[in-house]
Amino acid sequence: MNIVITGASGFVGFNLSQYLAQKGHRITLLDRDDYCQRLVHISPLHEMAFICCDLASDRIHLPPGTDYIIHLAAMPHVDYSYHQPGEVFRNNTLSTQSVLQYATEHHIPVLLASSVEVYGGDWGRVYHESDPYAPVSPYSASKVACEMLAHSYAQCYQLPVKLFRLTNLYGPWQLPDRIIPRNFGRMLDGLPLDIQGSAVRDFLYVDDALRAIEQIMLKGKDGQVYNISTGLGTTMQEIGEILKPMDRSVAAVEIREQEPTQSRGSSLVVHSGRLRAELGWLPQTTLEKGLEKTFRWYREHPEWVRQFSREYHTTRETRSFIIDMARYAVPAV
Repeated sequence: MNIVITGASGFVGFNLSQYLAQKGHRITLLDRDDYCQRLVHISPLHEMAFICCDLASDRIHLPPGTDYIIHLAAMPHVDYSYHQPGEVFRNNTLSTQSVLQYATEHHIPVLLASSVEVYGGDWGRVYHESDPYAPVSPYSASKVACEMLAHSYAQCYQLPVKLFRLTNLYGPWQLPDRIIPRNFGRMLDGLPLDIQGSAVRDFLYVDDALRAIEQIMLKGKDGQVYNISTGLGTTMQEIGEILKPMDRSVAAVEIREQEPTQSRGSSLVVHSGRLRAELGWLPQTTLEKGLEKTFRWYREHPEWVRQFSREYHTTRETRSFIIDMARYAVPAV
């Protein structure tokens, strides 16, 4: 199939583009830039066209014969949305509406990425697709709005749309302002592990998510929503205990219970029952194995990681650790 991936220079988009190209699909990449310097590393085995486009403001022009749009483009950082709520909500909703409108006019099915953050996150609960929205952050509120837009286009214009909600992913090419790659960067530079917060989260290795996205695209039901998650909760402190033995030079773990912002629920563990029952998908990578594979990748690519050393050398008690602050020229004070 001829597939356009929006947000293709992002963590998930970059990994997905390579995964689907290896499966024989022709991929067109669409993003506003390659700020994080991922696309320059694309394998020459898969020549992919790149469209530079800001979906929130530019007119869309996709290649003739496009069979599918996978819409991943968004400002996805929860903490960034805490500091820049209007920008995040505007960008995410306008870009989604633009994609849905173009897809409707050109009769192209859409696979829309959302987030398990739409559930909010309460201690002791395991969330299912049927649970109500309870967004905590401006980012998660924007994803609720995007889901509602998608359902409205399906209803009003009979646009074929499928949706998936991603849990907390980790793996190669993830920016080091998330807990796992941030601490891998610190390990590479001989700094103490920095574990902040007491939240429980559902962590999934990115390759398992890529398999799920492909299965939903090929076999999922139009109008359906699928959670992509493990259903297993892990505390931030448990992440630290798994990471520490990976590098004998790690002498200390700095643990602070306080979250940097009030934009996250206390616990966000999500069941992927619909994906398992309808499509037979199961996670294949344990947390321990996935973290080992990811750390090995970061050790093999220190030059890419260290371009963000300023952010992962600082603490999370200020905004300076958020890479998007520099990306969008926002003063990180």
